[in-house]
Amino acid sequence: MPCVRMPPHMTTVGVRRGYTLLTLYIIEVIKDLGTLPSIDKLMEAADKQGTLIAHEMKRQIPAGLTPLETGAEVYRCFMKDAGAEVSIHKRDEESITFVVSRCPFHEAFLDVGVDCGIFLRGLCVNLTLPAIQASLKQFDPRLNVESVVARQSAEEVCLERVYISR
Repeated sequence: MPCVRMPPHMTTVGVRRGYTLLTLYIIEVIKDLGTLPSIDKLMEAADKQGTLIAHEMKRQIPAGLTPLETGAEVYRCFMKDAGAEVSIHKRDEESITFVVSRCPFHEAFLDVGVDCGIFLRGLCVNLTLPAIQASLKQFDPRLNVESVVARQSAEEVCLERVYISR
């Protein structure tokens, strides 16, 4: 199933540099505004980004998928388009858990000295997952994504689960 592809000039290094700049910017905003107001603004931006991403993906996600399959495809495309390496780790009737083996977000956090496993239980909870969540809600309001395991080092992996709330 096709995901949106990055233009050829958008290399992994270029993407990581973009995330590094964003991470540095977020750190400066947190210093100026404080953590909670900064995270609130980040959540507002993630909602807007999620809507834009969903609009783009709706043209590419195949029709006829179950809501859970749609959610998994949205997650997979979001992460692959961001430059991450993801694969299905576990699947059951209620959820699909992905293993994230390479993550440019994590690499960018390390570049600026942020330990993803310690700081805010992983910046993904406050940066990438809200945008994915906002995208998922555009397809089905019952779809959710959560961090199951946040890597503690570059050698480890993350586990993230897409599921349907009851």
